[in-house]
Amino acid sequence: MTARRPTMIRGGRLLRPGADTAPAADILVEGGRIARIGPPGMDMPEGCAVIDAAGCLLHPGLVNGHTHGHGHFSRGLTDDLTLETLLAGSFWFNGNRRHEDKYLSTLVGAAEMVLKGCTACYDLFWEFPTASQEGMVTAGRAYSDVGMRAVVAPMVADGSFLASVPGLLDAIPDALRDEITPWTAPTADALLARLAEIDDAWPFDRDRIAFGLGPTVPLLCSDAFMAGAGRMARERNLPIQTHLSETRIQEVTARHRWGRSLTEHLFDLGVLGDTLSVAHAVWLNERDIALLAEAGVTAVLNPSSNLRLGSGLPRMRALLDGGMTVSLGTDSASCSDHQNMYEVTRLAGYLSHVQSPDPARWVTSTEAARAATEGGAAALQMPEIGRLEEGRAADIVFLDLGWVHWMPLRNVTMQLVQAEDATAVRHVMIDGRMVVRDRQLLTVDLARLQRQVSDAVARLDAMNTGNAALFRKLQPIVGRFCSALSPFPQAGAAPLPPASGPDPDLN
Repeated sequence: MTARRPTMIRGGRLLRPGADTAPAADILVEGGRIARIGPPGMDMPEGCAVIDAAGCLLHPGLVNGHTHGHGHFSRGLTDDLTLETLLAGSFWFNGNRRHEDKYLSTLVGAAEMVLKGCTACYDLFWEFPTASQEGMVTAGRAYSDVGMRAVVAPMVADGSFLASVPGLLDAIPDALRDEITPWTAPTADALLARLAEIDDAWPFDRDRIAFGLGPTVPLLCSDAFMAGAGRMARERNLPIQTHLSETRIQEVTARHRWGRSLTEHLFDLGVLGDTLSVAHAVWLNERDIALLAEAGVTAVLNPSSNLRLGSGLPRMRALLDGGMTVSLGTDSASCSDHQNMYEVTRLAGYLSHVQSPDPARWVTSTEAARAATEGGAAALQMPEIGRLEEGRAADIVFLDLGWVHWMPLRNVTMQLVQAEDATAVRHVMIDGRMVVRDRQLLTVDLARLQRQVSDAVARLDAMNTGNAALFRKLQPIVGRFCSALSPFPQAGAAPLPPASGPDPDLN
């Protein structure tokens, strides 16, 4: 392989964590890493390529701590879902997929992310009936072809959603239940063996496209599988992520089943650890936060998705004050409709303003920006990303400071969080290579991708007509049952208390 020429980035203004101003600096990039940062005009090696970054703010690539590559074909499909009805409708949203469809769906999300300043993500990728080597490699190939970093983690369980909520299956009329395609869940041992096989045969450079684990929701997983996944993560040094306490009904169900919170149950199973990240983390109490923080778990908050699905508001201030590392994510386009980390970062700060009248309890722009960069690096277990420092990866976003929302230029960190919406993204460099230049994606023909996606979606929509009709019959039953089982509390209500036994509301 031909060695890459070193690159000198001249005259950009370098964003430092939490800084008010961004002084001009030059950056020397060698072998995909930041070799040196110095004053404008510093010496450079002979034969060095030069990128003129005058008028640009340089910040580390944003890191999307939680998304689903399989879900991007569901954008704009419906706007009346809760998480529970979304889970019940997966046979419609993701039905009849070929591997090429999975590739295109993931490619769409990856292309959107890099065009909007995101250079790495954690993808919990779902396949029916279970994860396959070919499917996971297909998703990894999409990220590799776009040029971004990713952790690709099979989203798997050895149980089903409809069976996970007490009494839900019985609430479905017999005739309708008979229409639902029967599915035999794989055993815990079979799932763990499959994950080990995929990991053993992983074909990508793990510094760029890593393999991870994704036991989807603890309530859908047996204790044997959750504990086994935690062991596998430790033994193989793999990142692992699960959806934790995303909705109130998950916590209510956990107390009904185990007499304790989901976090306490995972602690008892030995799953908590510093390679674990937990997506959403909305319905946590102080005891849960303490357990997660002590174990070194990273929380990945998804405010856009939580608002879209009506799941509740994460308490970012409580998580930070409790000692947790916090990351941010977009979630899937099926429940967030975008892959814009700037929007998520702004929401993460602003939502704290409606949770307390005291500005001292609000999430600062510095904290939100760190969650979108360094926090994401922790979730992905990629310590080389998330900051622009010598020795770290050259994953750099160039923002055009001549863009209108940077006028006037005052506090760069505040404006990055409060004003940036991805429209000022001029260039994006990942691993020292330009992936976006002058707002054009260099690695994917978007016009061709649009034609491919349009053809694929037209075919899938026609094939899934019956699935859509079946879901519309099932949706109101699931929705009513789940809302009755766990009514949403009034705004500002405290989280569920520590669980020392079954919740008295369930008796």
